[in-house]
Amino acid sequence: MDRIVSVSTMAFDGHSLEVALDELAALGVKYVEPASVDKVFQHLVEEDFCDRRAAWLRAELLARGLSCLSLSAHMDLTQPDSVDRFHRRLEFARNIGARCVNTIAGPAGNLAGFHANIPAIAERARDLGVVIALENHGDLLDREQQVLNFIREVNHPAIRVNYDTGNAWYYSKGAINPVEELALLAPVVAHVHVKTPKIVDGLLCWVALGEGELDLPALARVLKERMPGVPVSYELSPRQRSRDFEPRWRAPEIPPLPEIRGIIGRSLRAIERVLA
Repeated sequence: MDRIVSVSTMAFDGHSLEVALDELAALGVKYVEPASVDKVFQHLVEEDFCDRRAAWLRAELLARGLSCLSLSAHMDLTQPDSVDRFHRRLEFARNIGARCVNTIAGPAGNLAGFHANIPAIAERARDLGVVIALENHGDLLDREQQVLNFIREVNHPAIRVNYDTGNAWYYSKGAINPVEELALLAPVVAHVHVKTPKIVDGLLCWVALGEGELDLPALARVLKERMPGVPVSYELSPRQRSRDFEPRWRAPEIPPLPEIRGIIGRSLRAIERVLA
């Protein structure tokens, strides 16, 4: 495949970042997406977004033969301190070789804060040669045409979309077909998070690609026909649960490494088959 396929370190929730890197290298993964989701899951915490830790992570990746195209650095971009905080994430990304930083935009009720902050954030991203990919659903970016309109209103080449197939499913309570929505949003998408839910007796969990609700062959057709070269990342959230689309929680049990390896291995084989 000529399309870059990464794996998010979120799959190793409960295990250290070093363990995640070791495991992914052993699985033959070439590209890793380090995960930092503010207040949810953080392999990288606020203090890590500095030159010293970037140099450390770059060395850890190099030692294992790994590369980094995207960084998951989700935080609210609407607050008074958001510009400085996100500038550190952009500089960290550039220093580890990443060209795309994925994040949420912020709560739907603070559009004014977003508009106040985004010019400085976007210009810094452009100066660094990094794209900011705002994730769909759940906040200022909602769904379908609204997302297109939002990105066109921002009107900056450094601001695009990170389309998350799981978000589309969860936030619409199963009403939106992620494949159809991705086809609509393709012109503004810079990166895709691929994940699939499985629902048993109303309980939602995230499983291997090809084993859940997501129509993976149909997704691959959209990627090949509408989005050539757009990178994707498999983002497994093994501890997240939701019942009947109510607020998600984090299961206390930490999945054992052999279980995580199996899910990632099956997912990578599945996506390789459909993208071939």
